[in-house]
Amino acid sequence: MAASAAMLPPRGRRKHVTALAPGPRGQTPSPGNGADGPSRGPPGPGPAAPGGRPETRTPPGRQTAALGATACPPRGDQHSLGTLPAAPPSIPGCSGRSGGAWAARRGAVRRCVRQPCAGGAEGPWAGSGGTMSVSEMFAALQGALGQDQDIREEIRKEVQVLEQTAREILTLLQGVHQGPGFQHIPKKCQKAREHFGTVRTQMESLKTKFPADQYYRFHEHWRFVLQRLVFLAAFVVYLESETLVTREAVAEILGIEADRERGFHLDIEDYLSGVLTLASELARLAVNSVTAGDYSRPLRISTFINELDSGFRLLNLKNDSLRKRYDGLKYDVKKIEEVVYDLSIRGLNKEATVGAGGEK
Repeated sequence: MAASAAMLPPRGRRKHVTALAPGPRGQTPSPGNGADGPSRGPPGPGPAAPGGRPETRTPPGRQTAALGATACPPRGDQHSLGTLPAAPPSIPGCSGRSGGAWAARRGAVRRCVRQPCAGGAEGPWAGSGGTMSVSEMFAALQGALGQDQDIREEIRKEVQVLEQTAREILTLLQGVHQGPGFQHIPKKCQKAREHFGTVRTQMESLKTKFPADQYYRFHEHWRFVLQRLVFLAAFVVYLESETLVTREAVAEILGIEADRERGFHLDIEDYLSGVLTLASELARLAVNSVTAGDYSRPLRISTFINELDSGFRLLNLKNDSLRKRYDGLKYDVKKIEEVVYDLSIRGLNKEATVGAGGEK
């Protein structure tokens, strides 16, 4: 027992077993090299090369990427720092000017590290180029914003003056809705035209407050007052001739252009909005005409509004503010038709027709 125990290895020690090294393809390793087969070691000499020198075989998995390969070396392939080349190879994905920097990491693993180009970006991607700081950039932006605010403030002042003149014209024309006002329509229209002379002067001053090519940038400031002035001009023309004023005629009355290519002009939507406001004012005038004893005027207003409604039906209006304004036109048409109906059932429309024929 003592002799057999002495032959056993100490507890905890295990016999080192080496794996079989892969032999040539189709050849089984010989068991004569050891108890467990040949151990893994450095590759032996292979077949003789044409020059008589033996050829060294590299086992699978140990082949490294040659310099100038089309991909970075595998992560597990390690080389000593002394074997790194002086100049990095050309590898796709790295910059052509600066290339990729070869660096040692975790056991001198060769990796392709992207570095920014030495020449820097060019064109619009160059950024500030180091010539302007962030504070200077925002200071310049603040200066541009300040200039824009100054222009808008000047425009607001001129628009306030225009709104005051428009209110004076509207107050003057509101007198036609009263009983005695129908007898003084020509005088009121004459005074209103005098006020439009002031409007032309104020429009000339407004044109100088902003660049001519930035009309629609500041259009929102005078859009409302311009639509009201279109309505007032159309109302004056209707009271004088009972016709619809054209856009060119309104532009001439206001002292602006009808063609957008010439600068400050009368936009089509502003013109149509003013005409729709005229329809609402004429519906009110029809009711007040009956109160004043003028039974023929509602009939003429009804004919005019029906023609106006037919004209708007020809337009393909989108779902915007103008379309919403146009939807209110049908209520004006209905209101005037009710006035005409009341005149007809009372027989007052016949008197109005006879009176109109006698006047002619």
